[in-house]
Amino acid sequence: MPERKLVIVSASSSIRKEPDEAIPAIERYNGIYFRVLRKYLPKRNLSNIDVLIVSEKLGLVWSDDKITYHVPHAGKWGSLSLDDVSIRKLRTENLEKLRKIVNRYSEIYVNVGVKYLRLIEGFEKITTCKVTYATGRGLGPKAVHMKQWLISQ
Repeated sequence: MPERKLVIVSASSSIRKEPDEAIPAIERYNGIYFRVLRKYLPKRNLSNIDVLIVSEKLGLVWSDDKITYHVPHAGKWGSLSLDDVSIRKLRTENLEKLRKIVNRYSEIYVNVGVKYLRLIEGFEKITTCKVTYATGRGLGPKAVHMKQWLISQ
């Protein structure tokens, strides 16, 4: 049985409005990273990979958690609308959730921007598994890196 791996990706500002009812987060978010995940996870039969989404509105959500449409953050791409106190509070909550699960995985692949990284900052200290960060500047290069990582699995 293959070792379990985890992908942590930031929520997308591209969010599907339809349908009205709650659908899995991986289907609701429609940014480039989510399109890559939807394409390559089933294509490569990567059932040993879990996806966790970092959202400033919802905290950490699993890709199969059902969520309804919510208005995306309207600020600059990759920015947060939270103040420092709210960021610290959400980071504390996120780290507590991660503390409970990180040791299930042999590797964690992280594809979040610098601002969203603040919401999970320090998680590397609570795990001994390999942590791989997406490389490249901007959406395109990071999406290519994630695609290559998925293909290599």
